Amino acid sequence: MDPLELLIQINFVIVAALLIAAFSLLIYLLTYYFRSRSARGAAWLLASVFTVYLGDLILFFIEDPHSAERWLRLQWLGIAITPAAYAHLTDALLERTGSFSPWRRWAVRGAYGLGAAWFLLAIGTDLLVHDGTADGRAFHLWAGPLFPLFLVYFISGVAWGVINAWQARRRTLISTHRRRLTYLAATMIAPAVGVFPYLLLVGRTLPSFPAVFWGMVGLGNLIIGTMLFGMVYAVAYLDVLVPDRVIKQRWIDYLLRGPVLATFVVLVMFGLSRLSHVLGLPLALLLPLVAAATIVSYEIFSDWIRPLFEWLFLRRDVSELARMRRLSDAMITARDLRQFLEGILALMCEALRSPTGFVVRITPNGIEPVAAFGAIEQASIEETLSVVEGSADGPIAADGFWIWPLRSRGDPVLLGAIAVAQPAGEVVLEPLQDLLRGWVARAAAALEDRMLQERALSALEQVAEEVSRLRQPEQAPSAAPLVEHPEFTHWVKEALAHYWGGPRLLQSPLLQLRIVQQAMEAHDGNPIRALRAVLAEAIEQLRPDGERKLTAPEWLLYNLLEMRFIQGRKVREIAQRLALSESDLYRKQRAAIEAVAVVLAEMERRAARVLAEEGQPPKPMGSE
Repeated sequence: MDPLELLIQINFVIVAALLIAAFSLLIYLLTYYFRSRSARGAAWLLASVFTVYLGDLILFFIEDPHSAERWLRLQWLGIAITPAAYAHLTDALLERTGSFSPWRRWAVRGAYGLGAAWFLLAIGTDLLVHDGTADGRAFHLWAGPLFPLFLVYFISGVAWGVINAWQARRRTLISTHRRRLTYLAATMIAPAVGVFPYLLLVGRTLPSFPAVFWGMVGLGNLIIGTMLFGMVYAVAYLDVLVPDRVIKQRWIDYLLRGPVLATFVVLVMFGLSRLSHVLGLPLALLLPLVAAATIVSYEIFSDWIRPLFEWLFLRRDVSELARMRRLSDAMITARDLRQFLEGILALMCEALRSPTGFVVRITPNGIEPVAAFGAIEQASIEETLSVVEGSADGPIAADGFWIWPLRSRGDPVLLGAIAVAQPAGEVVLEPLQDLLRGWVARAAAALEDRMLQERALSALEQVAEEVSRLRQPEQAPSAAPLVEHPEFTHWVKEALAHYWGGPRLLQSPLLQLRIVQQAMEAHDGNPIRALRAVLAEAIEQLRPDGERKLTAPEWLLYNLLEMRFIQGRKVREIAQRLALSESDLYRKQRAAIEAVAVVLAEMERRAARVLAEEGQPPKPMGSE
């Protein structure tokens, strides 16, 4: 291949990669940082770069100057709005430092209007540019009579933007912010350098030396691409309260899934066209083979280069991230638990020659079947835990089943049970005791690990919700009362389940209720005691008038709530005293908790009305 042709082809790849980078960074800013005015200004700059380089890429496939003229004029959409985008971005930067100016806002709007006018002149008249031509392989337009005026507009707008950026840096008081604005001010010149139509000024000079020209274009585009990444990276930190690690991880993930992948594909397609020519094979034959190989190889390639990206961006956090990944790999999902326990149950059924068995676990909502084989009646499941509750080991023969209790390793808390139906024939258990004991221990360990994981995840979800609120200070707080939240009844259930203590009570969103805040004054500022008192008051409001009766229908909800949560009695004991089956008791318990939620909501609304009547409008939840 001719060296000049090779240089042009290399420039094609560079332009394609830069086009991909501009588009990817534009989508990145709009997806993650759209609320930031600084990010929206930078997005306009990237849009201008994308428009111009899209035209450059198309021009590589055009040979006729007349056909090229249409695309050269369309490029002016990006060229014309560049000064306005600079004004937009730098006005937002100055506002971050407390410098608010209405005339600057109007200047930004006016700049966009001027940009639209220049684009209309470029696409519809010859006053700004005219007559597409080609010097060598470089297409360009000639300057019209109004181009000097546009040149003044372009240089003035970009210069004003750069000056504003450095002024914003000078006004910044925090050293970390000043450093980031330094990066931004130093790299934001890249869009202007990338979009300006130099060939209108030197159209007959540089293309006379094609190797020098294409070499300078390629080197310039590489520098511009690098600066664009630096500009977007700096903008990502502005106006967003997110830890550096989160921004860097998001940046790495996006780079690997977006620009790096797209550039990888472009390089492969470029090499494929050359390979098709060398081998003399049709492109349609090679394309599916190479596409499949590209997909598979990129998975390996991205895994290989990810540690390099993490080392570059997350040098101090690499070891902690590796630890978090190990914890993630060790997590047990509900499906994992069910499949694991099904496997153990299947082994026990096979060893004991029984086709029927089940595994149950204890949850705050009651007894929950986890795995089962054969026809199992609900009554058998409900009877299981009552049989094994006082037993330390198994098997226990009851109701035609052999039952093994599943207990935690440290404090022997009952977690659940495994039951296998006794077979019709004789089975000797003694030779299988060690094997069965090992399976039971593994099942108990799985239940305990899942229980601990659920507690940890619940706490993490609470933290994540709080952090999410902290990361979006510009979002107005919700005016909707807490009692109208779709999870309100669930929060009430969790608070009642942990009435006498536990992490759920300490982390309960119900602590934000006004009635709880008011109750804290009577309980020495203790939020837990205040919430407990409010819950007790809500339950007490469900108490019917007259003498208490255990089995009367109108007393059912109150008796259930008072014995279950206030007294802390066991489910089996409550069911016996109220003359209910345990399954029926759980159904009634759900209705009772919903009733408590309704009472709490009415108490909260009543407190809000009292505050309003006293001339103290209630604050939106989350503003306390």
